[in-house]
Amino acid sequence: MEQKKSVDQKRDSGSTAEIGTKEDGAIVEMFKIGERLIVIKEKSIYEFILADEIDPERKNIDLPNHIQKQIIDKGTKSEIVARTFLTAKNLFKREFINDDIDVNQAMNLTIDLLYEISELDKEVSDYKLKETEEKEKYEANKGTSSFALPSIGNINTRCKTIFQKADHIEQTLMEIITVFYPNEGLTKQSHFPMFHKIISEKYGAKEPFAKFLGDITSFMKLVRAFRNALDHRLDSVSVYDFELQPNSDVYTPSIELNHKDSKFERNSLLELVDHLIPRFTNIIEVTIAYLSAHNSKPNLLSQEVKMIPEDQRINKNVKYAFWAPLGSGGYYNQ
Repeated sequence: MEQKKSVDQKRDSGSTAEIGTKEDGAIVEMFKIGERLIVIKEKSIYEFILADEIDPERKNIDLPNHIQKQIIDKGTKSEIVARTFLTAKNLFKREFINDDIDVNQAMNLTIDLLYEISELDKEVSDYKLKETEEKEKYEANKGTSSFALPSIGNINTRCKTIFQKADHIEQTLMEIITVFYPNEGLTKQSHFPMFHKIISEKYGAKEPFAKFLGDITSFMKLVRAFRNALDHRLDSVSVYDFELQPNSDVYTPSIELNHKDSKFERNSLLELVDHLIPRFTNIIEVTIAYLSAHNSKPNLLSQEVKMIPEDQRINKNVKYAFWAPLGSGGYYNQ
């Protein structure tokens, strides 16, 4: 019998691995997206990669038998993860979605989308912390010889970064949409007004998906307008740091926009950016549900996408599943 090469002996030997750290919590689930093995923990998500996937010809004996890569430092306990990625995992399933749709591509793009919204969340959180710190420092020194006007400092750069990342969310979500509607003239450079028009023509302007898109289109246009104006340093946008008024009042940072047909009256910057994550989370979640509902396979059980009753949810923040009229109250595929 021919003796195995050393690299083969190493690759074929059994081994164990601890994925992530104890701080990540327990492993909740492992599943594959195509050839990718995804490991979901309570506070993180990892990809687990075998050495043969990187070096299939087994030329490098020094490669570890398996490699783990953290995708995101949030897991099943995160509302953002549950309402975006885990919702897509619940719905973008081969057994439910039309055969001409590449569900693996849709899921891989949803991972990208999760990364984008997580990055936006970090930028918004950093800004909120900075503004809070400046307010507290001002209040502590008010009326003393150490008085100084609070300041964010690089406020225009911070705003530009926040709205660039917000715009990346729309682009990635639009790329997922093109997987479900590849023949409608959409590309990842398309935007929601065009998608709203297509869906209204396809299903009717009063159909729920079309009405939902109509409701969110102005918000998506506003985000893109902010991004364009800030990115190109246009006069149509103004960002104001803390401002001292003649009566000694201090105004907190604010922003205003008058860009083509998108307008935003001067208002608190904190209130605006604090609104981004919950609004985008809802848009992603509901869009995923409608994409699945309108592109599901016909079947004898008349399965449909429904909202899961709260007392029946495996994860309290995963609201949608395919439902079938089986048993009392029906069956939610979670």
